[in-house]
Amino acid sequence: MNLNIKHKFRLGYWNVGIIEKSIDQIMKGQKYDIRWMKHRYRDRFFADPFVYGSDDLYYFILAEELIFSHKKGSIVLLTIDRNSMKLISRKEVCRDEYHLSYPNYSDDCIVPENYKSGGLYKFHIKENPVRKELLFDKPLIDPTFVEHGGKKWLFATTKENNDDPVKKLSIFYEENGCFVPHKKNPVKIDVNSARPGGKFFEYNGGLYRPAQNSEHLYGEDIRIMKVTRLDEEEFQEEQVLVVSSHNQKHYNLGLHTFNIGKGFVVVDGFEYSLQILQKIKNKILGM
Repeated sequence: MNLNIKHKFRLGYWNVGIIEKSIDQIMKGQKYDIRWMKHRYRDRFFADPFVYGSDDLYYFILAEELIFSHKKGSIVLLTIDRNSMKLISRKEVCRDEYHLSYPNYSDDCIVPENYKSGGLYKFHIKENPVRKELLFDKPLIDPTFVEHGGKKWLFATTKENNDDPVKKLSIFYEENGCFVPHKKNPVKIDVNSARPGGKFFEYNGGLYRPAQNSEHLYGEDIRIMKVTRLDEEEFQEEQVLVVSSHNQKHYNLGLHTFNIGKGFVVVDGFEYSLQILQKIKNKILGM
């Protein structure tokens, strides 16, 4: 097939994967394989996975679902069979008039990326109907929270220029119920490790932050950053590990989310697929 025609009819897919290793094994550099979720959908992708729970039979994962014809994401709860990695069910738990992704989950609430809404919102998913609550009147990309030093911190990238979302990191801290910008914002400008890529985690007494590397491709891999200083005056971190899908057979072009469960880590991966019929359908629908 002619290369230009091939590129014209290819679609990019993200999918959810599981690394069946503990965070201790991963941090010690043990080799890992990624088991990818098996599903029948070709008109959508699943990305930005966060852990909702797990038991002996299933993984329960919150993720962005983007149906190509809808042009915007919603948040779904995926039930995945641990043995076969088959998607058993998907349930939409959160949608909005604006695109939703990156579903931070805590205390029965989701705080997703909702950048185009112009603010940062909390969605109370246990309420019927789901209630939307404004947290911060500033649009943020991949907002990620952490408790440290007696304060609640919010990390995100911003968008004053087109390439800011992948390279310009800002921090805010909660004070008297409001989020206050760090005095050195943006605290980091680096396409290799600015944009958040999952929840913070603690390991051997240290605080670690998954961060996206987008040097050659958006969401190329995850850099695990060790936070060495975080206070109102300064922020410093150093890279300790790279997590990628490049050595996998499928979804090996990118990996941009890393979240820890009980004895496993959930990630996502990216690949292109030739989907000529789906592409034609998208053209008919006006995409």
